[in-house]
Order: sequence, then structure tokens, then C-alpha cells
Amino acid sequence: MIAFGDPFGLFVLLAAPSAAAVLALIPYPAVSQAVARAGAVLAFAAAAVLLATGATGRWGAYLGLDPLSEVFLLMVTGVYATSIFYSRGYLEHVARPFLTPQVYYALLSAFAFSMIAVLVVTDLGLMWIGVEATTVASALLIVLERRPSSVEAAWRYTLVASAGLTIALFALLLLYVSTGTLDALQLAANPPAVTLPVEMAVALALVGYGTKVGLFPMHSWLPDAHSEAPSPVSAMFSGVLLPTALYAFLRVYRVLPSPAPAVITDLLLAFGIATALVAAFLIQRQRSFKRLLAYSSMEVMGLAVIGIAIGGVALYGALILLVAHAFAKSAAFYCGGNVLRTTGTNRIDEIRNLRETMPATGLAWVVSAAAVTGAPPFGTFLGELLIVAGALAAGLVWVAAVVVVAILVAFLGVNSQIGRMVFGEPLVPPRPVATDSESGWGFAYLNLGVALAIGVAALPYLSPALRGAAVFLGGSLP
Repeated sequence: MIAFGDPFGLFVLLAAPSAAAVLALIPYPAVSQAVARAGAVLAFAAAAVLLATGATGRWGAYLGLDPLSEVFLLMVTGVYATSIFYSRGYLEHVARPFLTPQVYYALLSAFAFSMIAVLVVTDLGLMWIGVEATTVASALLIVLERRPSSVEAAWRYTLVASAGLTIALFALLLLYVSTGTLDALQLAANPPAVTLPVEMAVALALVGYGTKVGLFPMHSWLPDAHSEAPSPVSAMFSGVLLPTALYAFLRVYRVLPSPAPAVITDLLLAFGIATALVAAFLIQRQRSFKRLLAYSSMEVMGLAVIGIAIGGVALYGALILLVAHAFAKSAAFYCGGNVLRTTGTNRIDEIRNLRETMPATGLAWVVSAAAVTGAPPFGTFLGELLIVAGALAAGLVWVAAVVVVAILVAFLGVNSQIGRMVFGEPLVPPRPVATDSESGWGFAYLNLGVALAIGVAALPYLSPALRGAAVFLGGSLP
């Protein structure tokens, strides 16, 4: 249970980004930036301490922690902190920003706070409000660079995500009518009888929250929003927003006993397989590297849902995949931001020879592309390997084959395109290159180091929280 000092850690975790969101509006850009950075560092430190001390249990009627929330908190605050620090160099190269630096930092902090709130509340209704708040806080960030396409992407994101969350709200209403409570921890500890209304609630939650996760066919907002947002925001979208929405679904999914009814696991498999395959093949057709990375995130979410559906060791693999992908994909978007600032374009066919023009960024981009697509020894490889092993152990050979196909197709698509930009022969005539726009590459290497550490240390010595999260969800350990 939560010890005496742990409520203070929870207080810091919630107060730091929320205070930063308010204080960042101070009309001095340097002070605003410093406040935002301090809030991000404090939030990450609080999450790390709570994870290290194993602070689980309840605090009051609506706040609580367990191994699952602790794992996601470290992931969210880690990417939030590096995105805040990376933002400085990126903002300096935005010609006519729609938002002032103060408003940008305030919204980015509010975006992080809304995700953190989703992870620390125990009431499914409050959790839904937090997921909806992520849409409100992040929509304006998409239009930072004043492109008409950015405005269109922000509107599509707002409308589609909100429509999906309306379905999720109906799911929660149905669940409340069926069980009389929306307390996630209580429902997990004492699962209700499996009735048709409960199964319908879980299925509707999958569709509703799946819209925010980017599952096919509810994914139409994802490639536009991720490609039009500034790179630090794209890193948070792909790295932690999608997993946070998946976390909200997992809390609803956990009301079912383990193993879950076949109709629900079959539905999860159908959405996961369709998402992974569609995204993997759409990767091959992309002409924008930011859309390429967005579809890569969609493919990973599909694989994670497959792991959740299979359960057992595959569920453990899905959690490892989500955490490692968050840090690797944020690194990829930081590199992409440097490339965009340097070349002025995100079109793949207009970028070549980065190994010479941007050596530090080019190397990090190649490595991050390998990491996000499951190359060993990164944590994404381990997660994908465990999902395949779990499918084989469950006798689902055809599912394992589909997963391998999706992984290979996505791997070839992402790495061939990024490899061409980094190692391809220079364009004739060469494209003009900006100066002093390779700052921030250190944050890419930092997050890549985390993704690598997860792969190297995950078996059998990964943190007890990740292992506990897998067992809590009905999975098993290798």
C-alpha cells in the first residue's frame, strides 16, 4: 500500500506539470521555458521515485497507483521531459509561429498533465475526462506552424477523437448500469459476472478508446495530426498519447476475468491484426517522413493489441514493446525535427546525404529507425519476440505468421526510406541547408539509450513494476 511519504510524490507528480502550465504564461519567454523545464523534471523525478519505491495502493477516493500505472507514468514523464528540453531549439527555427513560446509551453505542460491524470485516477469516468482533456490541450499545438494543412489536421483530430470518445462514454455508462461502480481497482479485484452488457461495454470501449489509439479503421486522424504537429509534440503523440489511450481501455478490459471471453479476444485480434497489416503496407507508400513515422506507430499499436488479446507471455511482450517504442519513437521524431529545420522539407525524395550534412542526427536517425522497427538488441525486438512466442505457445500459428509479416514489411519500409535519406547520394543541384539546426540530437541519443537498456536488461531483471503489470492484466512471465 501507499506509504506515508507517497502522497507527497503523487502531489508533486500532479502539481508540477499543472503549475508549469499556468506559470508558463508569464510574459517572459526565458522564464516560461525555465518553468516548463522545471515542471517536467520534477514530474519525471516523482514518477521515478514512486516506481523505485514500489508505491502501490490508494490515496483517497479517486487517486491510486499500481504496477501498471507506474510503468506508464515513467514512460509519459520521460518523453515529456525530453520533449520540453528539445522544444527550445525547434521553436527557434519556426518562422511565424501561431502560438507564442509561453502558450506553447503552457499547452505542452497541460497535455502532459492530462495524460498523468489518466494514469493516477482510479475512477473510469475521471479517466475518460483525462483522455478527452488530452485532445483539448493538444489540438492547438498542431497548428503551431500556421500551415493550412495543420489547421485541417487539428480539426480532423478533434472531431474524430471526440467522436470515438463519445462511444467510450457510452461504454462506461453501460458498465456502470451493469455493475453499479466505475472504480477501476475495485472492478479489477472483484470482476463482475460476464454478461452481455458487460461484454458490450468492453467492446464499445475498444472502439471508442481505439479511435484515440489509432486502430484501423478509426485511424484517419493519426497520420495527419502526427505529421503536421511540431516534432516535440509528434514525439508525445506517437510515444505516449497512443499508449495512454490504450491504458484507459486496459482498465475497462480488466473488469473481465482472466482469460477473457473468446468474443472479446477475437475482437481484439481482429482490430490488432488489421491495424498492424494496414499500417505496415501503408508505410511503403509514404512520401513524407513524418507520415512514415506516424504509420509506424500505428503498426506498433496493432502489435500491442495482438499481444493483449493473446495474453500470457505475449501480454508481457506488449508492455515491453510499448515502453521501448515510446522512447525510440520520440528519438526518431527529434531527429526528424532536426532534418525538417535543416532542409525545410519533410519529403523523402528531396532529402539525401544526411551522413555528411548532419552526421550526428543522421546516425541517431538510422539507429532510431532500427529501434522502432524491432531490431535487436532494442526493447522493441524483445517485445515483438515475446508476442510471436506467445502466439506460438497458444497454438495460434497463423497469428504468429501475420505478426512476423507485419514486422518484416514495416521494418523494410521504414529502414529503407530513412537509410536512403541518410546514405543516398547528394541531390543535383543540392538542396539549400540551414545552419545551426542540428541542436537537440543529444535527447535522441538519450532516449535511444533507454530503449536499448530495456532490451538488454528486460529478461529477467526488468523492474518489478513491469512484471507486476503483466501479471495484473492476466499475463505471465517468461
